[in-house]
Amino acid sequence: MKQNEKILHIPKIDLGIVIDHIPAGQGIKILEIISKYEEMKDVVVSLGLNYESAKLGKKDLIKLQMEYLSPEIIQHISIMVPGVTIKAIKNYKVHSKVVVQPPKEIKSLLLCKNPNCITNTEKHVPTLFRTTDAEGKKVKCNYCERIFDLHELETVV
Repeated sequence: MKQNEKILHIPKIDLGIVIDHIPAGQGIKILEIISKYEEMKDVVVSLGLNYESAKLGKKDLIKLQMEYLSPEIIQHISIMVPGVTIKAIKNYKVHSKVVVQPPKEIKSLLLCKNPNCITNTEKHVPTLFRTTDAEGKKVKCNYCERIFDLHELETVV
């Protein structure tokens, strides 16, 4: 093998989803997120850790042998590990690609830490948070209006 040739550690997929440009060490976090969803129960998953990356230095990579990734899962990933690239693969080629960022509104996915918030006292009221900064790192509860760092909130799923 020539010195500048790359070794393919995880085989290419004909049809599926590739979650790429994951900061090193965060691949397991994403795997934990997606494994909580029932629709992911029987999906074949390949996880690569600590690959060299010109953009990140080191990165993780996940390949899912499934045709479609639900908007809920994409939103969950975008909240917990923003900036990753999600690629849809068809016939071994990238069909579409998106870099995920936290949405402006996060519905029914995060738990409010305020014990007096209506979402914690009335179980039928779904949570709703809105991002308060450009990076999406701070969110404000729509009901109690408290502001939290995104990383300090627990997810519902």
